[in-house]
Amino acid sequence: MLSSLNIRHMRVFVAVADQGNFTAAAGVLGLGVPAVTATIRQFEDVTGAALFDRTTRQVALTQTGERFLPIARRLLADFEEALGDLDALSKGVGGKITIAAAPSVLTRILPAVISEFVAAHPDARIRLDERNAGEVHEAVANNAADFGIAGEWQALPDIAFRPLFSDRFGVLCRADHAFAQRSVLRWSDLTGEKLVGLGPESGTGALMAQPGVTSDLSSDTMPVLSPAVRDAVAAGIPAAKTVLARAQKAMRAEEKVLRSLDPNASNSQEGSDIALGATGPILPRPIVETSNTITLAAMVAEGVGITVLPELAARVSDMAAPEKLVFVPLTTPERHRHIGVITRKSKSLSPIARLFLDQVIALAPKQDLPASLTWY
Repeated sequence: MLSSLNIRHMRVFVAVADQGNFTAAAGVLGLGVPAVTATIRQFEDVTGAALFDRTTRQVALTQTGERFLPIARRLLADFEEALGDLDALSKGVGGKITIAAAPSVLTRILPAVISEFVAAHPDARIRLDERNAGEVHEAVANNAADFGIAGEWQALPDIAFRPLFSDRFGVLCRADHAFAQRSVLRWSDLTGEKLVGLGPESGTGALMAQPGVTSDLSSDTMPVLSPAVRDAVAAGIPAAKTVLARAQKAMRAEEKVLRSLDPNASNSQEGSDIALGATGPILPRPIVETSNTITLAAMVAEGVGITVLPELAARVSDMAAPEKLVFVPLTTPERHRHIGVITRKSKSLSPIARLFLDQVIALAPKQDLPASLTWY
């Protein structure tokens, strides 16, 4: 029966495949030749497949053996890794951590944190998976990542979102574009502009694609806040209340500026391509969509169009075309993307993953990042 096979059969099979004969494999494994021969014979009898073609001097993999060899190597690697993790976890000093995160988080926030962390925990092994917001949530939900750092997504069972920071939206354009000379832009300024953008599979793309109804701006209007921040405000969390107060103050100031520029600014923006929806500004569909911010920046650099991005993502994007691109904040209203930590409610983090997450929370705000980021 297949259940009689174990890790020893895998080790012997790989050793014979690597050495090309039973005698050399026996020497590597520290076994006798009869034991190696008997193990391979048992392996073939149980599976019903010939793994090697034998001659008097050497053995060669059959076609079946060649197809199975990479699988056997992977099984051995996973087994060794699991044993290493178990040993490290039992000592509380190491283990593997898998983090799924948005590109801007991976490139601008985590490298400095990881540099300090691995110096303090040399036995820890870290895997970083670049994913869009929806994929980050799904990776955590499916246990493919210990935790994630990305924007909010639709609610998933057993998934918790803890806000980490908020990031204002703005326009990324070429340095020779008229917008590049402005200190701030209004959403209505984008009317008639060619836009390129991220697809709805990304957190930013989903935010920009949200349907809404046209509404006016008044001092009593609730600022655009994420569900996580609204929940935090309702729960009385001081940091979230501070964010709310700042947002309300900013909206009142923006309204005064808007009224000074246009006495009819409080009316709905009829005839404009840019509407203010129930969740914020609604943009027309981009002429080009992509899932990658670097590709998006390349489109902007070539003059295909301008794009709307959170500032941190824009700072990462302009790495593709340094000195060619300019970020200009958008106001009236000022809108933010909320980045947070995604975890499973029903599963505790391993000791080493908890240590790493604590270090992210402690060190990330101290980095050289855009001053507009608001940390919770």
